[in-house]
Amino acid sequence: MSFITQLAARFPAMASSAAAISKPTKSLSVLGGEINALRFQYWYRYITTYGEVIGKATPQFRVVVGKILNPAEITYRELAVGTVCGIQIYGAFVVGEMWGRMSIVGYTPGKKTHH
Repeated sequence: MSFITQLAARFPAMASSAAAISKPTKSLSVLGGEINALRFQYWYRYITTYGEVIGKATPQFRVVVGKILNPAEITYRELAVGTVCGIQIYGAFVVGEMWGRMSIVGYTPGKKTHH
């Protein structure tokens, strides 16, 4: 039993994909062309619908600005959610800094950096 067959048995939702992989009907060049066409379609639709996304986000942005301008209306729940989001964003920043420096503590002493 091949890996693909085992995968299909374990995950029934992937059975049709596994069958297409184990008995291919298209050459790789044809499949690559279809992938490129779908990729182009994805990015075209992504770029052309950007205005709709901004239009849908505008009312939400107005609510956030209203809360910032009138902080007395902020509930404890909203404050807690904002605090948790802020902590997560700060954590991602710290992990990115450690990754960029290749060190948990800080820059390596004596090592020349690009800064």
